[in-house]
Amino acid sequence: MRLTPITAAFLACTILVATPALAITVTNQDKGEHTLTVDKGEAQATQKLAAGASAEVECKEGCELRVAGSGYGRSVEKGDKLVIAAGMIRFSDEDIVTGSTKSAK
Repeated sequence: MRLTPITAAFLACTILVATPALAITVTNQDKGEHTLTVDKGEAQATQKLAAGASAEVECKEGCELRVAGSGYGRSVEKGDKLVIAAGMIRFSDEDIVTGSTKSAK
């Protein structure tokens, strides 16, 4: 396949627009900083997330996210959006009372 300049530009824009969907977005809604652990199976990393800040986490194959001290985590896949509220991590569309998400995945 031969790429014309227009086709190449279209593909480049498509890749740039699609890239954020590969990441997981975590927003700290609390008034204090939290330590976020990203567990990718054989490797894990921690990062600080300031009050009111958001971070994008790369999890191409899926991973688990935990907040230090909360006692549990969430298994996530690319494109998920999570929030930290009252020291707990949850999906942004998760019902706080039932724990179920509002939209089917």
